[in-house]
Amino acid sequence: MNDRPNIVLVMTDQQRMDSLTCYGNCFTVTPHTSAMADAGMCFDAAFTPWPVCTPARATAWTGVYPTTHGVIDNLYGVDNVFATHSNVRETVWDHLQRGGYRTAHFGKWHLGEVQPPFFDHWQESFNSRRGHWIDGKLDGEYRPDRATDAATEWIAAQAGADAPFAMILSFYPPHDPYSAPERFYAPYRGRGVPFAGYYAAVSALDHNLGRVRAALTDAGLAENTVVLYFSDHGDTFWYRREGEHKFVCTDDALRIPLIAEGPGISPGSRADLQVGLQDLTPTMLELAGLDIQPGVQGRSLVPLLRGDPPGEWRKGFYVQNITHISAIHQRAWRTDRWKLIVSANGEHEFYDLATDPEEELNIFLTPRPDGGFQRFTHYPDHAPRIDALACDMAETARDIADAEGQEMVAALRASLVPRLDALGARAP
Repeated sequence: MNDRPNIVLVMTDQQRMDSLTCYGNCFTVTPHTSAMADAGMCFDAAFTPWPVCTPARATAWTGVYPTTHGVIDNLYGVDNVFATHSNVRETVWDHLQRGGYRTAHFGKWHLGEVQPPFFDHWQESFNSRRGHWIDGKLDGEYRPDRATDAATEWIAAQAGADAPFAMILSFYPPHDPYSAPERFYAPYRGRGVPFAGYYAAVSALDHNLGRVRAALTDAGLAENTVVLYFSDHGDTFWYRREGEHKFVCTDDALRIPLIAEGPGISPGSRADLQVGLQDLTPTMLELAGLDIQPGVQGRSLVPLLRGDPPGEWRKGFYVQNITHISAIHQRAWRTDRWKLIVSANGEHEFYDLATDPEEELNIFLTPRPDGGFQRFTHYPDHAPRIDALACDMAETARDIADAEGQEMVAALRASLVPRLDALGARAP
């Protein structure tokens, strides 16, 4: 057995946190993610820092925010995003490879069309925009099944190897168009469940996770392998305004599943601190016994996985976004209780997640005397709270050198001054 653990990542695309039984869903059939949560740790407050594929994935593999690596839109027709479009050229996979790990990728990449040099093995891999079915026919050969076949065969070949490995199996579903092998539809179709194909895909991917976990056990590798299951962002089911779909800062787009199991992780444990994709790079490096590179903006989750006190943690989670249709630049700040969304066009949003977890009632600057039926005259004036949250938000924007974010938050705070003066409650 290697002294350093193997690292296996199973990644989905556009999977809502609340799609899994281990997060409280009462109708999905997801026994393998539940078994993984029972065997390890479930993160109850995991988020994406940008609710779109390429920016989120670039953050996962560099440990920095999208405005730092500079990849702020989905990219197609590019060989290697990190070689030509990113301000950060080296990824966690480069460091793992140089540190003696064999590296492998299977499935969707969305960071380039060709095999990057930091993957030793590249199979059934593609950038994006390939159908979920190999032959293009529903219930033909499901692309995630083929990728899992390749991944489990590769895992079996690692038994007895003298060096550790790090691999990622990345699925395109449950991203739309929602579909899965017919046998996975039974719990949802005709039962009043909207988007049955989405949840059928969630069950199908759960089944393939089970195959990966079984392959590790069969190869005698499970006891020295850390497995992480997560997604790049969520899915709004086109519920939000202007058809923005996932390009929004509400929790249905931001919250993701994140489950970890492996040596040193207490079975059935849960973590409620706010974590994100930027934390994957430092986590993987620490697991591998490698130095965390200067400039990384995420934090290693290893202390949380080991049950150690993590020290001072985030005051809130910082999100960056550009809406899809209107191209409005946004920043968001989420605490356990509050969500503040700052928009460059001045259409800000504020939600009380305790009383409105669906984020349907925008209570920014209530009460509104001239707001028609949305006057919210029975709500308190939240201007002081909004200003205090904006202060914390500005601190993070400064820490990560997000100049645009700093400007947007400063403009918001300036707009609050008359109201705060009237209340005698201006923050420092």
